[in-house]
Parts: sequence; structure tokens; C-alpha cells
Amino acid sequence: MPEVKREVRPVEVNYVCDACGQGMMAKSGEIDPTTGDIEHSCLICDHKQSFQWRSYPRIDHIGLDEKI
Repeated sequence: MPEVKREVRPVEVNYVCDACGQGMMAKSGEIDPTTGDIEHSCLICDHKQSFQWRSYPRIDHIGLDEKI
């Protein structure tokens, strides 16, 4: 199948802390290769939370015509 190209733009994806509701979560550990869990900590209250196969903050790409 031939290559298809389109213009995209970068968007930042953050996760707001579930505990305090104000701080942003940031990666604080390495990925567990068997479970995909990645530990994160809130930058304000230090709440710990794991996300599976996702790291925050991160940069995703969306099409120029797509809404955030």
C-alpha cells in the first residue's frame, strides 16, 4: 500500500491530579515492561498514580482540521 502524507500539528497532553484537582501529573518512574504501568506524581501534592502504557505530559499529533 502506498504512503499517505498529511499535515499535522503537535498538541500537549497533560493529566490533572485526581487527588488535589490542580497539579499536573509527571512521570516519576520507569515503565514496567510486563504490565505497562508507569508511576506518576502530582507536581503540587505529590499524589502517586500509575498509568498503563501512557506517560504525562506528552506530545500527540492531530490533523490540521481536527479539534482538540
